[in-house]
Amino acid sequence: MVRKVGWLFLFTLLALMLLASCAPPAAAPAAPPEKASICVVPMSGEPKTKLVFYGSGFVPGEKVRIFMDIGGEVTMVFGPPGAGGVAVANEFGAFKLKSRGGIPRSASVPPGVYTLEARGDKGSIATAPLETLEKK
Repeated sequence: MVRKVGWLFLFTLLALMLLASCAPPAAAPAAPPEKASICVVPMSGEPKTKLVFYGSGFVPGEKVRIFMDIGGEVTMVFGPPGAGGVAVANEFGAFKLKSRGGIPRSASVPPGVYTLEARGDKGSIATAPLETLEKK
């Protein structure tokens, strides 16, 4: 009798192990949303140097404004001509924005490294550095 119980136990254990190996795999976790990013070309320049901003990882259709805090309460806003200072992310969440005025005059922006911030109306935020140089 003990021998039959031992075989029955072993058979049941093997059957459970086989069933467990045939179970469908657990669903893969959802990919995290893409983080917004921005870059500026060129990354440094003298006053009035024209800038081009490239963004990706934004929500498709998101309206994006690019800001440069130049100290205290003064903030520069970059934007394309005629668009009210707003770039709109395409169906892939990317945009290209050519600034109208370029790097501000050195009287209002002393030479140094500043942080640009792209803020989307749907919550996306990205930053990039910009170095302003003295006019030669």
